[in-house]
Amino acid sequence: MRRLIIRTDGAARGNPGPASAGAALIDADRPGAERPDAQPLATISEALGRQTNNVAEWTAVIRALDLAAELGADDLLLLLDSKLVVEQIQGRWRVKDPKLAPLHDEAVAGLRRFRRWNARHVPRSENGTADALANEALDRVAAGGPALVVRRPQPGPGDEGSASGQLGLELGSGTAGDGTVALEPGFDPADAGPDPGRLVVRILGSGTSQGIPRIACDCPVCTSSDPRDHRYRASALLAFGDRRVLVDCGPDFKWQALAGGMRRIDAVLLTHEHQDAVGGLDELRRFNELQGGYLPVHALPEDLAVIVGRFAYAFRPAQGPFFGVPQLRPVAVEGPFLVGGRRFVPVPVVHGDRVITGYRTGGFAYCSDVQRIDADGRALLRDLDVLVLSALRDLPHPTHQTVSEALALVEELRPRRTYLTHLDHELGHAALSARLPAGVEVARDGLEIETG
Repeated sequence: MRRLIIRTDGAARGNPGPASAGAALIDADRPGAERPDAQPLATISEALGRQTNNVAEWTAVIRALDLAAELGADDLLLLLDSKLVVEQIQGRWRVKDPKLAPLHDEAVAGLRRFRRWNARHVPRSENGTADALANEALDRVAAGGPALVVRRPQPGPGDEGSASGQLGLELGSGTAGDGTVALEPGFDPADAGPDPGRLVVRILGSGTSQGIPRIACDCPVCTSSDPRDHRYRASALLAFGDRRVLVDCGPDFKWQALAGGMRRIDAVLLTHEHQDAVGGLDELRRFNELQGGYLPVHALPEDLAVIVGRFAYAFRPAQGPFFGVPQLRPVAVEGPFLVGGRRFVPVPVVHGDRVITGYRTGGFAYCSDVQRIDADGRALLRDLDVLVLSALRDLPHPTHQTVSEALALVEELRPRRTYLTHLDHELGHAALSARLPAGVEVARDGLEIETG
């Protein structure tokens, strides 16, 4: 018997207006399955064209039921933030709108495929994952991406599947003559978008999860007088036109923002949910206060589930005017998307036993916390002007690549310029710089890089 929890949401920007459906399917037998931050087993993110919000709500339920049946479920619990849908699907309220009646009937018929089911209303504040999936569909289509992205359970060891497939990227099924993955015709990861502007990248931090210097460490790097050996947690700020995009927001963010003279942020892109990448999200409240409105936070759906749970107070929808807490909107990354006129392409990166994401925009890419990048990810990193790439240390590590492994990847990808980041305290700036090949440099906090 397979028991699933289903959370769905419909979105419409205007009523009617551009609409979408989001759904998260969760293994009900996992501990904490009913928590709002429970990691989904499978997700749906679908743009529906011009529809009303109620049509989008019902469509999300129907799509989720179809996927649950495909996954072999026979026992369902629907946790929905639409009181209307819950009451109508339970038969307690009549369906008065003739446009909704066929959708209601389809959903009720779909439920007959399952041995047992129940539906329960939950607050909108507990439905962040499904809401993020619905809004991501609208953003993805606006960026020229596919209308539908379905994320099924990740393949186990020995099963077929790829990291790029998990990110909704259209990569070819075959390989090019040199053994690299072939991209689908027409898909150009170097396309910077309709109005990208000139890009300036500021390295906010180039250190590891503990930063440099480490607490209570007397090693030569931690006690170095060279300011380049002082490293905040790895992060970057991307500036183009009047837009500012933050990549990772770790515990040092306040000091990084002050050092960089930051005055605005338009979006936050997170590589993964570890604390060194998200520990500074609370500090974003100042930018809510300065700019008004919500800040979009982009991350993989499973990471968003954890992050929204950890910072639940900051991701509450429908907050009023700023009153002292962050106002963040989760946006699921499942394919290319736009910030302003610039296009961002997620790049699958393997970190330990899981896939996280790097980001490419035009000729620039940022890949931190890399253990390795498989062929499908490398296919998205060809013809780069600038690559910022992690290289933890010289000794092997179970979840991070070494300097020599990073250089081997650079040799294969051949970006015009590479900057090594996420450096631990075994690596002093001067000594590492002296042994790097031409075109490869050591990143340092405060470094600014101009590119297309």
